[in-house]
Amino acid sequence: MIRRIQFVSDQLVNWIIAGRKIASVVSLDKVNVDENEYNHALVVGEYYDVYDSKLMKRCTIRITAMELCIWSDISERLWRGESNANADEFRKEHKNYFDNPSDNFEFIAYYFHLVE
Repeated sequence: MIRRIQFVSDQLVNWIIAGRKIASVVSLDKVNVDENEYNHALVVGEYYDVYDSKLMKRCTIRITAMELCIWSDISERLWRGESNANADEFRKEHKNYFDNPSDNFEFIAYYFHLVE
């Protein structure tokens, strides 16, 4: 079964297709649940069809790794995979996404590669 995933903006989908984005993040409480029919639970090794805002399939990715992260210690692997220049830029871009997290806020980073 190929699962589905939808990113928060079409620009992010375009970055995946261009090879610029190879990582993303999700809250701990959302990683193991199907949010809706276009956002399935995340599982390492599984394939996901990526949909844009118009629910059009744009590409397929495979999740290759997941890791527990903390807001005060963003790894270079994550900020580079998210196409950021540094950890501070990552925090600035994700502050609202995570609703103003504290320094000890934990979340999941997941890494993937473009399949098609």
